[in-house]
Amino acid sequence: MTWATWTGWGLDGFTNQMFPLALSGIIAAFGLTTAQGGLATSCALISSAVGGVAGGRLADRFGRVQVLVLVIAAYALFTGLTATAQNFEQLLLWRTLEGFFFGAEWPVGAALMAEYATPERRGRALAWVQSAWAVGWAGANLAYLLSHLWLPDTVAWRVMFVTGILPALVALLIRRKLRDVPAIKVERKPRERGAFAELFSPGLRKHTVLGTLFGATGLGSTYAMQTWIPLYLKEERGLSVSDTAMYIWFMIAGNWLGYVLGGRLHDRIGRRWAFTVFYLGTALFGFLFMAVPLDAPWYNLLLAFVVGFFISAQASGKGALFTELFPARVRGTGAGVTYNVGRGAAAFSPALIGWAAAGTGLGTAIATVVMVCTALTLLFIWLLPETKGRVLD
Repeated sequence: MTWATWTGWGLDGFTNQMFPLALSGIIAAFGLTTAQGGLATSCALISSAVGGVAGGRLADRFGRVQVLVLVIAAYALFTGLTATAQNFEQLLLWRTLEGFFFGAEWPVGAALMAEYATPERRGRALAWVQSAWAVGWAGANLAYLLSHLWLPDTVAWRVMFVTGILPALVALLIRRKLRDVPAIKVERKPRERGAFAELFSPGLRKHTVLGTLFGATGLGSTYAMQTWIPLYLKEERGLSVSDTAMYIWFMIAGNWLGYVLGGRLHDRIGRRWAFTVFYLGTALFGFLFMAVPLDAPWYNLLLAFVVGFFISAQASGKGALFTELFPARVRGTGAGVTYNVGRGAAAFSPALIGWAAAGTGLGTAIATVVMVCTALTLLFIWLLPETKGRVLD
């Protein structure tokens, strides 16, 4: 079951990180502006918020595995169709639909994995599954390098999206024998209130609102770093494409280790303290990474590794937290709302940095957004209950 869910997150990392790498070729192929490229990114993130809510609700109603297989199949379809786009409008359509099913996959897989894991190991179990994101990111980087070795930019990006179908097919094959946890009761009696009404009932309203705010500010910090660091290295630090790629490889390596080890700390010291350590670490080492002179290359590469570690270590606990906040009958819906509505709100973080960079410089804009988001994230996590070791119904 673990490997079956692991492949889903690997697919997420592969296809999601593929688009930024392919964006320069897409802009060249269609003659787009940078603003139009940013619009395609934002549309995918916003539609993923809608997809996350819908996917979680469907998983609560019809079962985790059945919905998960449907989502993966649709995800693969629209990834492949992106390669066929002939103009900006078609690209926007396929990206928006792909984003919808990308968002739908997360809460379904998180709920399924959380219900299989034991309470004392839930954090590390979900963190291990999420480590597949780093593997998928590495696969996207490799696909980018190989496709651009032999093909022009205007063609290579299409080949990249065609390859995005392959990991989806692997995920579907692995998940054929997957089953829901037997004790799960996903059917709802006619007289019961709706799932969304229950999320905002007195007993769960605090969890829903604060969880969504925590998701939004936490992902806002993550998007600020992951979206703009490559351009910052190239434009403000003057690095070449190959040197920038080297920094990204080190960041990916730290990313994978952060997922694997971060979950263990979440299980050992609790969600609140673990998130506090990891978000403060992201901000601190992120600032150092952007400030250290380039005449110390190995020190900079080490900092890239550490930044990647802390970014993923904070993310490693979210699957456990968001599923532990809600009972089984609305667990998928609750995880979908808190994570994906938060992701939709956080989609404005990169746009805000791009707007502010014109006046303050890119490095200052990134640092300001990270600082504000980190402060708010720590406030929200300490207003939420500690869920370490919670037994799920």
